[in-house]
Amino acid sequence: MSDGQFRIGIIGAGGISRAHTAAAAASGGRIVVSAVVDPVRAQRDALAQDTGAQAFDSIENLVEAVSAGLALDGLVVCTPPSARLKIAKAAFKAKLPVLMEKPIAHTLADARKLAAMSVKNRKVPAFIAYCHRFAPAMNLAKDLIDQGKIGKLTRFENVFACDLPGHEGKWFSDPKAAGGGAFLDMGSHSVDLFHAVVGPSAAVGSVFAHKWKKRTETAGTVLLRGTKKRGNFVPAGVAGVILSGWAETARFEVAIVGDAGMLSYNYEKPAELVFKDLNGQAETIAVESHEVRFARQLAAFADAVQKKAKSPLATFADGLAAAAVHDKATRLAK
Repeated sequence: MSDGQFRIGIIGAGGISRAHTAAAAASGGRIVVSAVVDPVRAQRDALAQDTGAQAFDSIENLVEAVSAGLALDGLVVCTPPSARLKIAKAAFKAKLPVLMEKPIAHTLADARKLAAMSVKNRKVPAFIAYCHRFAPAMNLAKDLIDQGKIGKLTRFENVFACDLPGHEGKWFSDPKAAGGGAFLDMGSHSVDLFHAVVGPSAAVGSVFAHKWKKRTETAGTVLLRGTKKRGNFVPAGVAGVILSGWAETARFEVAIVGDAGMLSYNYEKPAELVFKDLNGQAETIAVESHEVRFARQLAAFADAVQKKAKSPLATFADGLAAAAVHDKATRLAK
């Protein structure tokens, strides 16, 4: 828009939408929530009231309003994964850029369709919201790896887990609606983070646990193997150990191990990236908190649309890559 503002529509007014509206509110007026779409009236009206946005009950009605003159620069899709195909198709047809919450889809088949749709509509910017790409500690860790700080990489370890008993009765653990449980939900972040820091991967082993009967997995332990060399310090074959959980003690940690040292980040100590050498001598490196990741992700979306700027945003192809790993890990766990 000529005034420099970036006007977004939020599709899906559930819990994760609040992270995006908070990011917009933190933008200093650059990013404005102009529309909210949700089939549940109470949810869409509540979010619309909080943001000053117009409320709609369907993507079709929103697109019709845009055609009639509603100013909108992009969509942030926060629906369950199984609802994404129709929304993406409508967005691409209306030439509305998309930032879609992870994972890209609930099945590999739908992920392939969405990735193909993005290729067909390549002039419409489309991204997946893997927000950990914007955690300052992860960006610095990648730079330090490329500088040889920890020598040649051997292993990437990541655990994203906590106790979420409420998920038992929600769509998150419904196999048909979600397509996967803790590993798809939390582990998709981990897989994409491996891809962003290390490079592409393949799943080579997995074990899933199911605490809730007839629901998706509540824990996933997955072994990845890096498939490509990247630079001087990341050989092919780097191991990725991914731990995901919905029914365990909270842990949000990353450890990246090389043959000359290790970098580690604990999300519960958000301002500290720790380097430890082979003798166990530790050095604490100050970093910005990961809490800026949603705001930076949304700003990167605006920049990609308005300025055609390059950024670390995950593409639909990246989303498909993570979906392929999830599909293989799920089959290996059976």
